[in-house]
Amino acid sequence: MGRDPEYLAFMRARTAEAAGAGRRRSVAEARRAHAADLARSPRVPVGPVADVVGRGAAGPLPARLYRPPGAGAVPGPLVVYFHGGGWVLGDVESYDPVVRALVAASGVAWLSVGYRRPPEHPFPAPLEDAVAAVRWAVRCAPRLGLDAGRVGVGGDSAGGQLAASAAGVLRGAGPARPVVQVLLYPALDLRAEPPPVPDPDGLEVPGGSVGAVLRMYLGDADRTRPRVSPLLDPDPGSLPPAVIATAEFDRLRPQAERHAARLRAAGVAVAVVPGRAWTTGFWGGGRSRGVRRRRSPRSAPPSAPPWPDRPLIARPPRPPCARFRPVDVGNHC
Repeated sequence: MGRDPEYLAFMRARTAEAAGAGRRRSVAEARRAHAADLARSPRVPVGPVADVVGRGAAGPLPARLYRPPGAGAVPGPLVVYFHGGGWVLGDVESYDPVVRALVAASGVAWLSVGYRRPPEHPFPAPLEDAVAAVRWAVRCAPRLGLDAGRVGVGGDSAGGQLAASAAGVLRGAGPARPVVQVLLYPALDLRAEPPPVPDPDGLEVPGGSVGAVLRMYLGDADRTRPRVSPLLDPDPGSLPPAVIATAEFDRLRPQAERHAARLRAAGVAVAVVPGRAWTTGFWGGGRSRGVRRRRSPRSAPPSAPPWPDRPLIARPPRPPCARFRPVDVGNHC
């Protein structure tokens, strides 16, 4: 079965637009174009949103805290999120629509954190920032009105690689061990450019620059290291529980499915969210713009992406009248 007709028309137009860009763009131009593309995505309503300053491995990091609607005074769980964009593109502001969709779908708070990007800051700088940001979030959770004992890590595409790698680094017993890893169409095996998957609609999704992006991100780093390719982790049984979302027509899907299978075989709880008839980047982005209403029983409405019936991060009871007020963490964390 192919894509929803409206979504397919949207993807064809988007692919033609990318092909019509013509000459190869500079990194700065590509970043502006990526941000402009995401800016056309709808921004679903959520609870209070506050910009905060996080702490990375080399200094402050931009971050934005999103609360679900009706969040009360009881400290709730948090997912620390790292955006996609092939490590090179994207930032906290441009991925605002994506995080809003995730907050609406999960019903928990999300903290979107920026990180140093290549080519200015290649591996391991982005991963070091991700690890430091999770530790900072756990340390500062009480000041933010959140439960330090229920902090997870998440990301989409390249950000999914950072989230999975950070979960591996932080797997040891201690307060910073994530309670869950939420991986949305993640890149988990960076040894080589993944081959395309068969497309029933004959859609040629651009992917020729993946090899160049990997070289920009990794340089001469050993691509077989678990911190680079989480799929190759020799001890998957020690990793946190996982929610893994896939896109049917995504070249990264086989990696995600193998990762889920390895985790399950090792006894780790895994919830797989299959994005049937979708392409990578559907969460909060292309999917919301490409399909305005539900047309197929295989697809979910853009306002409510699929989510496990029993989230791995349980929701606590909330007082009906309490309101969250943004807190200036200042120098206390």
